[in-house]
Amino acid sequence: MKASVFVAPNLIEFDPDYPDPVIDDGFIMKVKASGICTTDLKALSGNRPGMQPPMVLGHEFSGVIVESVMDKFPSSTRVAVAPYAGCGICDFCLDDREDLCYQKVFVSGGAFAEKVSIPKSLAEKTAWVIPDLIPYEEAALAEPLACVILSLRSCGWQPGQNILIVGAGFMGLLHVLLASAWGANKILVSEPDPFRRALAEKLGANAVDPQGEKDLPKWAKTLTNGNGPDVVITAVGIPNVVESFIDVARPGGVVHIFGGLPKSINLSVSSYTIHYKSVSLIGTSGYRTKDYILASKMISNSLINLKPLITDRFSLEEAAGAFAKAKQIESIKVVVKQ
Repeated sequence: MKASVFVAPNLIEFDPDYPDPVIDDGFIMKVKASGICTTDLKALSGNRPGMQPPMVLGHEFSGVIVESVMDKFPSSTRVAVAPYAGCGICDFCLDDREDLCYQKVFVSGGAFAEKVSIPKSLAEKTAWVIPDLIPYEEAALAEPLACVILSLRSCGWQPGQNILIVGAGFMGLLHVLLASAWGANKILVSEPDPFRRALAEKLGANAVDPQGEKDLPKWAKTLTNGNGPDVVITAVGIPNVVESFIDVARPGGVVHIFGGLPKSINLSVSSYTIHYKSVSLIGTSGYRTKDYILASKMISNSLINLKPLITDRFSLEEAAGAFAKAKQIESIKVVVKQ
């Protein structure tokens, strides 16, 4: 089969004769669309432990079944599947923290390839049939949407709350869309890039350039009845920026460190903010099966519009160019289509 392979740091090569995946007890799907994630970019640069070349990257995907041993999912079915699911029986899974499971079941390989093999256990938990009117490229984004669903659920999200999102990259803007769909009162965004800031405003946020605003806590309080936002999402990977927003949350609010930081990084947090302001500092990475299922239902029923976030499309043969484009500030979500 065809595949675009991560062969060395910062090098993607197209291989027209990559080994085909082997069907086991589930099905083989032909990949129709796969999104480039920040995790893929980190892996390509050599900064993602456990993701070393040679390998095929890509975990946001959708496609059509071309071979199956499952009656529920016959050939020619349009389908999307999560890249992993928890084992269901470990302490973490039983405690509703499937995202922390050490025994996850995974798809056969990366989605920047012509085909992938889906094991039965993963298909039974997460596979969903894509309605005819939903494009493959939008269905492929169920996985990142699931991550954002877990993010807001972990913050104890309630309709009518005020939220501040730091960073208007793809995941930050996905928080904007979900918060809006879930009944946010005010959605605030801090983003230095004018293109991304304008997109956040187009999606309904009050956006500010942090480099031009001298007093961000005051700005946020002014727009939230003098209290500050109920929820602060730091969707950036810059430690000093994350630190600067922890005290912006209202008393009793939640600050979610969503953007990944290097393992070696320690943050400086005011004990006053945690103790006297009673601000909760949390973090999540990934999703649970129930978050992915909800994401699939939202997409299937057009309850969230992902179209504005897809800025660039490339073919599988052009994957190297797609990765280069994904590093540029004006690209929000780059999708490889087949």
